[in-house]
Amino acid sequence: MRHFRIVIALFLFLGHHVLPATCAEVNYEVVLVRGQVIYKGVELKRGVKIEIPDLDIAANMKLEIQNFSFGSASDEVQLLDKARRKIVLVSARITKQGRDLMLATRGIKFIKSDFEFKRAFSPGSKVITLISEDTLICLGLEKYRFSGDKLLIARYNYQGNEINQTIGRNDTLLLTRKQLFEIETPEGPEKVNSFEVENIQFLFMADSSTNGIIEIEGFKPFSIYFLDDILQYFAAVEYNNIRPDEEVVYHSILPNFVSEKQIQREIGIYSENEAREWLRKRIHTIFSQY
Repeated sequence: MRHFRIVIALFLFLGHHVLPATCAEVNYEVVLVRGQVIYKGVELKRGVKIEIPDLDIAANMKLEIQNFSFGSASDEVQLLDKARRKIVLVSARITKQGRDLMLATRGIKFIKSDFEFKRAFSPGSKVITLISEDTLICLGLEKYRFSGDKLLIARYNYQGNEINQTIGRNDTLLLTRKQLFEIETPEGPEKVNSFEVENIQFLFMADSSTNGIIEIEGFKPFSIYFLDDILQYFAAVEYNNIRPDEEVVYHSILPNFVSEKQIQREIGIYSENEAREWLRKRIHTIFSQY
């Protein structure tokens, strides 16, 4: 009787707790590698076949990503599960953690001191993820003030070219895709996907000449990703008409790049369940465009 009670108790315990991910192996084939990607000591090349616990399962992805090493912050590999006709993108970028600007208001936001300015744009090892475009009004800047002929510049490299974008004047900072990631080319304006840009540096420019550029003391390069750019990047992955599973992308985004609380605050949603549902719908909307 005592053993029977133990079995019942164990059954009830398991019924109320999520079991860890299974270790069932899936046969994946490497169909594309950008840069250098190594899995458990094996360098991955196109055509290489490896067995990995099912990466469709969020817990497995979280564990297995630690077994991948990348040559640079932009390296990635596409893995094809032929049996289920699924493709998984494993990128160095998804090893990073997102962080929002931590400003409490919606719509037009305010930075009220040098301290707040530095805190907002010093994410450390994390990346700043923006769900929507922002206009920041800076009211109390002294050391970091940009007004008159002093502009705020975002500098980064894209496809081997140094890009300088004016994103702030008169203490108003525009964090929009047009200001940050639409560049002029001989063929006309080109939209840059923010998910492909690393190491943005904020600088001051005293005039229109490059000789007037001044480094901002105490600021290290960082990354800014727009949520829709991340989703568009995943949605563009394709091999023989096979694209990533939307639910797998959902688990790669949440909570790595955005959290339920950030979605709640930015979109004006009350519950975490509603925030998760909003993200799923957003992923589906982006994927349906491809």
